[in-house]
Amino acid sequence: MELKIKKDEYNPLLKRKEVYADVGHENGGSPSRLALRDAVASKYGVKSESVYVVDIHTRTGTQESECIIQVYDDLATAKLIVPEYIRVRNLPSEERTKLREQKAKKKEEKPKEAPKKEAKPKETAAPAPKEQAKESKEPTKEPKEAAKESKETSKQKGKEPEAK
Repeated sequence: MELKIKKDEYNPLLKRKEVYADVGHENGGSPSRLALRDAVASKYGVKSESVYVVDIHTRTGTQESECIIQVYDDLATAKLIVPEYIRVRNLPSEERTKLREQKAKKKEEKPKEAPKKEAKPKETAAPAPKEQAKESKEPTKEPKEAAKESKETSKQKGKEPEAK
């Protein structure tokens, strides 16, 4: 495995180095995340626990992979920033399977522990009393009569006033 660093930037806000690298793998498949972690950790002189491989992309038909790797100054910062799925991906396979089994057990135990709440019947609110119609000069009309009257007024508006 041949590691070539394309770009190396320090991000002071997140307290990490962001490394973009090309990895040549002439005699095999794509390198594992653990092998990349160890190679980058030895190159930068840090513990492999503070190195996270975010992405490995191998172009079809080539023997070279592009990698995005993050090297953190301390583990506490890494645990706050790195998403859990990336932390899990960077674990050895035995630890990964143990972690997944533990999560599955927790999910099975949660429904058993949670007490069931009895559903209380919801009381329906009494309909609000109808507001009294405001007094107007004209008495209230039936809906049919009101519709006829509105049609008549709209027809009258469309006509031009007659000249005397």
